[in-house]
Amino acid sequence: MKVAIYSRKSKLTGKGDSIGNQIQMCKDYIENLNKNKEIEYAIYEDEGFSGKNTNRPEFQKLLNDIKKEKFDILICYRLDRISRNVADFSNTLDELQSYGVDFVSIREQFDTTSPMGRAMIYIASVFAQLERETIAERVRDNMIELAKNGQWLGGPPPLGYSRKRESCFDDNGNEKAISFLVQEPDEINLVKIIFETYLKQGSIHQTEKYLMKNNIVPSSGKYFALTTIHKVLKNPLYVKSSDDVLKYLADDDINVYGTPDGIHGILQYNRTSTSIRDGKKSNPYKDKSEWIASVSKRCIGFIEPDTWLEVQKQLKTNKFLAPNSGKTNNAILTGKLVCSSCESTMGIVQGHRDKDTGLKKIYYKCNLKRRSSGTLCSSKNLIGEKLEDCVLDSLIEMAKNKKTFLDRIRKVRTESNKVKEDKIKKSNIEKQILTKTKQLNGLIEKLAIADDLMDIFINKIRTLKIEIAELEKDIKSINTNIENSSTEDYDVNFISALLDKCINIKNEPVENQRRIINYLIEKIDYNNDTEVLTIHPIGSGESKKKLFRVS
Repeated sequence: MKVAIYSRKSKLTGKGDSIGNQIQMCKDYIENLNKNKEIEYAIYEDEGFSGKNTNRPEFQKLLNDIKKEKFDILICYRLDRISRNVADFSNTLDELQSYGVDFVSIREQFDTTSPMGRAMIYIASVFAQLERETIAERVRDNMIELAKNGQWLGGPPPLGYSRKRESCFDDNGNEKAISFLVQEPDEINLVKIIFETYLKQGSIHQTEKYLMKNNIVPSSGKYFALTTIHKVLKNPLYVKSSDDVLKYLADDDINVYGTPDGIHGILQYNRTSTSIRDGKKSNPYKDKSEWIASVSKRCIGFIEPDTWLEVQKQLKTNKFLAPNSGKTNNAILTGKLVCSSCESTMGIVQGHRDKDTGLKKIYYKCNLKRRSSGTLCSSKNLIGEKLEDCVLDSLIEMAKNKKTFLDRIRKVRTESNKVKEDKIKKSNIEKQILTKTKQLNGLIEKLAIADDLMDIFINKIRTLKIEIAELEKDIKSINTNIENSSTEDYDVNFISALLDKCINIKNEPVENQRRIINYLIEKIDYNNDTEVLTIHPIGSGESKKKLFRVS
């Protein structure tokens, strides 16, 4: 008799006591039932893997060996060792049955030799999934309570701190490991420099510029980004907790907990949620009414409350009063112009006032050059009027070749229509999958009460799962087509009208010029070495190159 034993435990301890016990109990069970048979074992062990899905190395090996018919029986200590997910368990059971492999769970005393046994296994797997989801909810509630009590709950340590783990014992004498933050003196000095510099310079941009100019960098060696500086300045973990700081947070609709002591910082929790759309993971911010801020039990603050509050006030003031560079009324190329030397965008700076006109000259300057005061990029500034005139000339040329340009746009639009059709088809298939999944779940629920129809239900379940798998293959194929096609949907008539305006674009108001450029041009590159301006029109995949000398 060839017997496969599968064992699993969620936590990786390196000891494997639980797994060893599971295997021994499975051996004892099968040997008591088959005392006169010679038994050959195949052991599969997964340590440190959850039962919420089947992405486990030994389990995947087990599934492959099922197809190779390496054993007659699969045995496990308990049903949830296989999976706590109903759909995953159902798939595994179908796979076993299709290759004639019996399944035994010794804890629940289930086997697959009878319809009632199969039905009871499905029902038990439903409760296993319910247990997993209940545990997850209980863990979330427990984490929130720990956060309210000032416990750090993990994640990337903020600048100034590193993570440390140590063992301790609970009230029952059980050993457990806890994580907490410890200060890193060198990084704490960096945080202090950021706070001091911001108050002196008055803005995040000037702070960034100062840090870059003086080569003040974290241990990674990379320059501080604007977003990183902003996060540091906003983080209440650095401030010594006080009544005024907690009141400031509470006035911002954040839930505050703990008693300020003028020593410990303030931890924040529950600020973001996890969302997965189209296979992409994101962490959008929750409403501030769900945020938690609590006085830490361990983390010592090192920024004075008055300093931290002054920084918050300045951040708020700058948010409303700081000018928005890149949206100057007289500039028409902002957001489109890129420095080829460093791939940074180019923004607007003003030069000296012209003696004849009394107006200040406008230049386009590399943003990295501006931020680093010329230490990281040395590309030349471009005279705004001359550069813009060059781009407008290119648009006039595009208007004169209107038919060729529109033919390319129509080709892209045809591809876009095909994408639309594929998306509609995908939506219809997803609806079919949803309907069949509901039917599948309904049949599983009925298995518990319809003893005389067990085989019919099992066959119907198998048929539905095959149909769902085929539909999912269709969606995968459609997704591939969508990814490989253009998704732009251009309005040909509107583009045609814009090109007509381009014939006399130099006579159009500045605002109209900007709108036309924003729609008809993807981006504009300037190569400082070759003095070539490359204009990338929409939809064509081609570019127009012009020699553009700065002087």
